[in-house]
Amino acid sequence: MASGARLLAVGGSGIGLGVAATLFVALDRLLPPIAAATDAARLGVAALALLPGAAVLAAMLVVQSLARFATGAFDPTAGADGPALVRTQRVIGNTVEQLAVFAPALLALAAAGGPMRGVAALGIVFAAARLAFWIGYAVHPLARAPGMAATAACSLGALGWAALAWGRLA
Repeated sequence: MASGARLLAVGGSGIGLGVAATLFVALDRLLPPIAAATDAARLGVAALALLPGAAVLAAMLVVQSLARFATGAFDPTAGADGPALVRTQRVIGNTVEQLAVFAPALLALAAAGGPMRGVAALGIVFAAARLAFWIGYAVHPLARAPGMAATAACSLGALGWAALAWGRLA
């Protein structure tokens, strides 16, 4: 990677982290208190917090299906996928990979007694980060850096926060 491209990716990552942190803090303060007294209620809130990310993934899948219909590239194994289809496939694949880390970490955080408002805020920030990744990737592969960094912050943040919460229970 050329030094200019590396600088763009690093700078974009920093912007993504800053925006994600700002959005998380704002949501954590602005969302109403979320009461969840039982384990089932806590897991229910966490499941609800995963819905924005699931909605973004569903939108990606719809766009991919519509693009296949519009281009007539119905067989993904035929090698007729244009750049837009390939890019969207990669965005979808990466989003599924990120959800595979984020979802169990968020559920574990809720189950360990993490703050429900923080759980809800993380779910919203994760979805926004995935949108930023998708839009950035459509612009240029290096422009996905802010969304990728913000997504990683959500996933690794939820994982670390859950580990700390479970460590306090031990």
